[in-house]
Amino acid sequence: MHQIKSHKHLILMLFFLLINCNLHAQAVKDSSKAVDTTVFSLVEVDAEFPGGLDGWRNFLIHNLKGNTPVKKGAPLGTYRVIIQFIVSKDGSLSNFQAMTNFGYGMEEECIRVLKKSPKWQPAIQNGKTVNAYKRQPITFLVSN
Repeated sequence: MHQIKSHKHLILMLFFLLINCNLHAQAVKDSSKAVDTTVFSLVEVDAEFPGGLDGWRNFLIHNLKGNTPVKKGAPLGTYRVIIQFIVSKDGSLSNFQAMTNFGYGMEEECIRVLKKSPKWQPAIQNGKTVNAYKRQPITFLVSN
């Protein structure tokens, strides 16, 4: 009788040990699937619009409603709007935030246009693509 109890106890311990090992193995597998959410503020190679500066200018010419501040009654002047956002490893843009507050619809227009943007070339740090913040200036000129 004592031997049967001992075998039951041993089988029960092995069962719990196997379950524990299996759970640990699953935890290790899951951690390998973890997504790196680190966002760099300073990188070796900055994220860039496809086609560089010329591509960016062309994109703005075709998509930015440059008369937005005029329609909203902005006084004469030059307004350098700055929008910060994240360029992900895959080049997609997210987390748009206006760093200026001129009003007259300028910040909203810049964010609208950035959301229409194609994927960017991501930033590079230590030879690898990384998530990185980007501050993009867009200038509006309100004149007679």
